[in-house]
Amino acid sequence: MEDKLVTLAIHTFEKAQILKTMLETEGIEVYIHNVNQIQPVVSAGVRVRIKESDLPHALRIIEDSKWLSEDAEQEEKAGHQEKKILIPIDFSDYSIKACELGINYAHKVGAEVMIMHAYFSPYFPSAIPMGDTLAYQVNEEETAQNVLKRVQIDMENICTLINRKIHSGELPKVKYNYVLREGLPEEEIIAYSKEYHPSLIVMGTRGKSQKDMDLIGSVTGEVIEVNKVPVLAIPENVPFEDLSEAKNIAFATSFNQRDLV
Repeated sequence: MEDKLVTLAIHTFEKAQILKTMLETEGIEVYIHNVNQIQPVVSAGVRVRIKESDLPHALRIIEDSKWLSEDAEQEEKAGHQEKKILIPIDFSDYSIKACELGINYAHKVGAEVMIMHAYFSPYFPSAIPMGDTLAYQVNEEETAQNVLKRVQIDMENICTLINRKIHSGELPKVKYNYVLREGLPEEEIIAYSKEYHPSLIVMGTRGKSQKDMDLIGSVTGEVIEVNKVPVLAIPENVPFEDLSEAKNIAFATSFNQRDLV
């Protein structure tokens, strides 16, 4: 019986190549497939796939690698810091809902909030266009300055909305700020979480350019897979305003040691 392929991880192409090389040096066959099968050239991430029989060996290699040890050191340093919630958004109604849920949760646990947006500039040094992302799709003629100005205006509008809802009592009063980062959304979210040291990341399961066949978008998928901070992914059309009203929670795991602990 032929050994079927399973998805080990979703990464940017560059990171997938690093993981592929690491596993192949250990004798594991690795296949890289595009996440977006309809428009493969614009996929923001790729699937790293291996034979199912190689999965336990591959997980042990990843667990023992320095790739993870640096993240563990960062977690240990941040372990006793104040509670912080990181909320990546893309300015869609969908992500604003996740933002409001994150603010409500932050108030309950006494945490501060950092709202984050990662935007893509045509002058950002990347050869991969954006598909399912938390970034703007921009025309080539737009300058980086124009993109940043537009993003700043949209973020200020979000802050105005939040302040209005806090003043009206629709949202609780919490300490919050925002940050803008230029680059691939998944990479910027992961990188910034190492700087900010949040205790939780709250984000939508899929970005603005979501696809109905994707349960979790490639950006959210990679943040869950690579980042060591817990991620609460909010599905579309959530009917409640407070996480205490949630009746069911799905725990995504690859059964590695970190997840089991």
